[in-house]
Amino acid sequence: MKIHLPTYPQGIHEIVESLEPNALELDSNIFRENIRVVLTLDRHDPYLEVRFHLQTWTHHECDRCLTEFRAELNARSPMLYVLGTGAKVPTMDDADIIYIPAGTTDLDVSDELRDFLILALPGKWLCSEDCRGICPGCGADLNRQPCSCNLS
Repeated sequence: MKIHLPTYPQGIHEIVESLEPNALELDSNIFRENIRVVLTLDRHDPYLEVRFHLQTWTHHECDRCLTEFRAELNARSPMLYVLGTGAKVPTMDDADIIYIPAGTTDLDVSDELRDFLILALPGKWLCSEDCRGICPGCGADLNRQPCSCNLS
């Protein structure tokens, strides 16, 4: 997703877009639906504060019962971009500040959007908080039927 900076004068602007997952090079097994992007650009040159709100539905297999399910994913994150003022762009170790060369007209935020979505994914996928999983003895889905081997 690119922001054409000459389109947005000093001040606060809201940009709303729907992006296909392949535009951000996301895993098509997980990200099958479009991503709603609400981007708030607060432009006060040389500072560009960008607040992202990303919303989509992701598709997963439950880590306990192996049932496929769909989950809503929301990610919010601020970023600060600083337009360079000279030939040398300063560098800092702050991951939330990105320096861009002076004269930049198109700010590509695709990498940041992809990173925010991937970091918002939980490490463990559960179809519900009280998922009982699968019996290790008979393989019964304990959410749907009782165990026939009485191991669970």
